[in-house]
Amino acid sequence: MRDRVFFALAFILASAFILMALNPFSERVPTGPVSAGAGNAEDVTVKDAELHRFQPGNFDSISFVAASGETPAAMRITRQATEEYQDPRSGPHLVLAEDIEFAMENRQIQVDVEARAAGEFAASQFEANYFAKTEQETGWKPFDLTTEFQTYRFTFDAPPRGETIGYDYIGIRPIAPDKHRTMEVRSVRIHTLTGKK
Repeated sequence: MRDRVFFALAFILASAFILMALNPFSERVPTGPVSAGAGNAEDVTVKDAELHRFQPGNFDSISFVAASGETPAAMRITRQATEEYQDPRSGPHLVLAEDIEFAMENRQIQVDVEARAAGEFAASQFEANYFAKTEQETGWKPFDLTTEFQTYRFTFDAPPRGETIGYDYIGIRPIAPDKHRTMEVRSVRIHTLTGKK
């Protein structure tokens, strides 16, 4: 084989491998901490594709429900009755990036969770928790679910950021008294209610 043909074929093969690795035509979903980006860090809503930012924690308990027709996307959360934990990072949660953490510090904030009961073993209740590093948290706040999407709210006096490095978290979990229970979350909004103290 001539050198010209060999190097041309080697170049084509290497280019094909690089193109397959980069996969420029695939749909890339958002991952990692929730950030306001160029938007308003004092009022951030996680919905649609941004719901992919949910982390499962220690359990394989979340799945993305794609939008179809008039029905928006949702994150489906299932909890087994045996899954016991207090730290919101151990179960399904959102990680809030530094820009949101800085905007929320030393203020009263509100978290709005748009959710409903779903699935064969639909949850009748769920809990949510805002966890500010290791300094402070709301604790698990219980809410009664319906089969229609409703907005559930709770407030939190966010502490100052302090010297420690870390993230804030919002944990959401269905209450599972037996077997397992399922719920869907359509959006999570975090916004300030007051100025900085």
